[in-house]
Amino acid sequence: MITTAFRSSLRSGMRRAATTQSYRSATSGPGLSPNFLSSWYNMFGKSNAAYITWIVAGVIVAEGITGFGINTVWASVNKGRTFDTVDWSKFVVEDEDEEEEEEEEE
Repeated sequence: MITTAFRSSLRSGMRRAATTQSYRSATSGPGLSPNFLSSWYNMFGKSNAAYITWIVAGVIVAEGITGFGINTVWASVNKGRTFDTVDWSKFVVEDEDEEEEEEEEE
């Protein structure tokens, strides 16, 4: 009796899983069209070399974007505190040429 109940619940669970799985595969996804994904796969996904090239190019582009963003934020937060942004005209020291000229004449 317990075995029969277990079998029937197992069967109904498997039926639900099978219908749910087919339903999920038909509706779930990243939100991109199947034509786009198919063409992407034909260009980059079929060979390891193309896929690795895709990954390396993506990393380089992402690094460029994040590096530019971080440098921009850093420069805006530290404006006036870095060597490039300090107003060096405030630190001009007058040369003591007069004293040097007098010493040379003597």
